[in-house]
Amino acid sequence: MKRLLFIGDIVGEAGVAHLEERLPWLITYYQVDFVVANAENLGLDPQAPGRCGMTPDLNQRLFATGVDLLTGGNHSWDGPYGQAVHAHPQVIRPLNCPGTPGRGAAIISKGGMHLGVVNLISPLLVPDARDPYRTLEEQLTSWDGQVDGVIVDFHGESVTEKQSFAHAVAGRVLAVLGTHTHVQTLDTQILAGRTAYVSDVGMTGPSGGVQGYAPDFFVNFIRYHHPQGTPFMVACGQVEIGAVLVSFDMRGAHAIQRVR
Repeated sequence: MKRLLFIGDIVGEAGVAHLEERLPWLITYYQVDFVVANAENLGLDPQAPGRCGMTPDLNQRLFATGVDLLTGGNHSWDGPYGQAVHAHPQVIRPLNCPGTPGRGAAIISKGGMHLGVVNLISPLLVPDARDPYRTLEEQLTSWDGQVDGVIVDFHGESVTEKQSFAHAVAGRVLAVLGTHTHVQTLDTQILAGRTAYVSDVGMTGPSGGVQGYAPDFFVNFIRYHHPQGTPFMVACGQVEIGAVLVSFDMRGAHAIQRVR
């Protein structure tokens, strides 16, 4: 039996620092074989469109803790390093966004197993994105005989869309793991065909704010439709970990559980 630890949207340096402290222990305790993390919210650049993105130094700190691969989403290309970070072989972005920097799928080879990882995004978030289902079908065809199993990071907001997609590909992939909302859902389950599923893995970052960020910036948008000069910064509450552990073998997923 193999185990995958998937870590939901990591927010800021605070999320990285917490993983530096806890991840090595989690890997040992749960006997984890593969670690994948969504990292599109690592950076914080108030001047950049979207204000998020990745940075080479924070990415490297995550790799040093034991993360095998970083995935992204609609913030993948934010910030001053939006193009440079995607030259790294351990970073992928949504596969159904062709023409953007980087690649959308990768294979992690460890312990004699080849695990394919595909990053997809909802067209509801990025209207120019290709059909996620057709994109995945093409990738599975190109990987035929090269991988022992595939997991999907589906970056989207609609639960209906995520659930429908997961049922459409059930039995074809080991897991469909939702990201983007930063809010943990309780619907961890094994679908037909032994495909693990959760609508949203959740956030790994500071609590007490809005999706890991200090609330004042967003509150002023609600009140005045403008941030009113309020700085965009991470929240200052206790860091929470949004993560799931998927147990699987060559026949498919056997269990998915939340990691607290």
